[in-house]
Amino acid sequence: MPAIDYLKQHELNAELKEDNRLRVWPKENITPSVRDWIKQHKEQLLTELNVVNVQPMMPKGIRLAWTIRVGDKRMTMAGIPYTRDQALRAAQARWPKHDVEIIESTNA
Repeated sequence: MPAIDYLKQHELNAELKEDNRLRVWPKENITPSVRDWIKQHKEQLLTELNVVNVQPMMPKGIRLAWTIRVGDKRMTMAGIPYTRDQALRAAQARWPKHDVEIIESTNA
């Protein structure tokens, strides 16, 4: 059984903190026997959490940020995964009265 599942059976959550530290909560659900189990399985928990925290690669052509030009202003649209065409349509919808263009990274 994965170590994370053991924690969930005991109504516990876990996360990976900075510098590879493990945080388990809520404290009131950590019994002495569970605390011992966590110490014995810490490496397994860290490994499982590292796998969970790896960001999946974006499919080709989809980005989280696009550099655009709206009129004379250059800005970055960020946050929503868009293809180039989707980003252009979203920017044109947001600024319908302006000339909008996606600035390619080679032209930037």
